[in-house]
Amino acid sequence: MNLIMDYSSTTAILLFAQSEKKVSALKPIAFSSKQNVLLWKKMNDHSIKISQHTKLPYFISNENDQLGATFGERITHSIETVFAKGFDKVIVIGNDCIELKAHHLLQAERDLRRNDLVIGSDYSGGAYLIGVTKLKFKAELFKTIPWQTKSVFTALQTLYRKQSIAYLPYLNDCNNAFDFKQATQKLSFSDSFRKILLSFLSNFVVQIDFETRLYSSDYHAFNFNKGSPFNV
Repeated sequence: MNLIMDYSSTTAILLFAQSEKKVSALKPIAFSSKQNVLLWKKMNDHSIKISQHTKLPYFISNENDQLGATFGERITHSIETVFAKGFDKVIVIGNDCIELKAHHLLQAERDLRRNDLVIGSDYSGGAYLIGVTKLKFKAELFKTIPWQTKSVFTALQTLYRKQSIAYLPYLNDCNNAFDFKQATQKLSFSDSFRKILLSFLSNFVVQIDFETRLYSSDYHAFNFNKGSPFNV
């Protein structure tokens, strides 16, 4: 894990993610394996680009340097590694939030000056951004958070219940084709990143739209016949 930018700051950004080849095998989104690797490369590049725009120092941690048997152990180790380099605050992000912008990271940096924890929650109970201070960071407890579940947001609030917490706006994390479709719809039509993503997702978007219309048609037809409620 190397410092990417030489900048005088007490706060660093940590891109905690997997390489495009690794994450592509876990999250098949695009219509071919080759396209899927390219898609996740774009997602990694996006996270790096917005980090660069902040002018804050940032680090990249992937499966090649992450240590630990569990997700909690790996993310905790990576955060502690950044602290050991002399930083007092760390902003952790992943590679799966399309809507994340540089201004969110800068807001997190400002919030960490006055708070012990900053959370950017997604819509499923997880977090697309976590900002922590070295002073209040409890590594052993941080490891035990139920990572990669819908309880992350609540668990972080509980862990820091006696500390000051700042909250960023809710954003979408993208773990499947439907998530990508929802997130890209929130981007500006002139956003070049949106156009790139849609070029990878076009087949899936068409399929999802078709299935949604088909489901909606069946739903209304069923209600028209006054049958029992439609359960999914």
